[in-house]
Amino acid sequence: MKMHSVTKGKRSELYVMAILLENGFKVFQTLADTEGIDCIVQGQGNKFYPIQIKSRAEFTKGDVVDVYDFTSDMFIIIYDVLTKKYWIIPSNDYQRLSKQEILKNGTPRYRLTWKKNRHELEKYEGEKGIEVFKSRVCPTTP
Repeated sequence: MKMHSVTKGKRSELYVMAILLENGFKVFQTLADTEGIDCIVQGQGNKFYPIQIKSRAEFTKGDVVDVYDFTSDMFIIIYDVLTKKYWIIPSNDYQRLSKQEILKNGTPRYRLTWKKNRHELEKYEGEKGIEVFKSRVCPTTP
């Protein structure tokens, strides 16, 4: 039985949230995916950080990731379903690494590919990404 793409996406979101929970973060799931926010993480001083989770079947084999909505304190987490690898990228770094295009309706689209950015993305992969996330969200936590 083939799994629907919405089901695959939700499964990946829950998997990524579980990774964040296992690493000691307080994660709050949103009821609706508005403005690209899939969950929120509580950081130091009761500050909340929006998270956008993007799952791809084969990110490391060429799938692109498009993001349209950003806030300065947002993190983009890319999850590769095939390899089970993930990257936790601050939104400003995601924008810097991406190719920006303006769509016909005037909306900016930021497109990221693994192939073009694989060396730069290494510092956001797996445990390294968790450390980047901790340093921004809970800077005084050991």
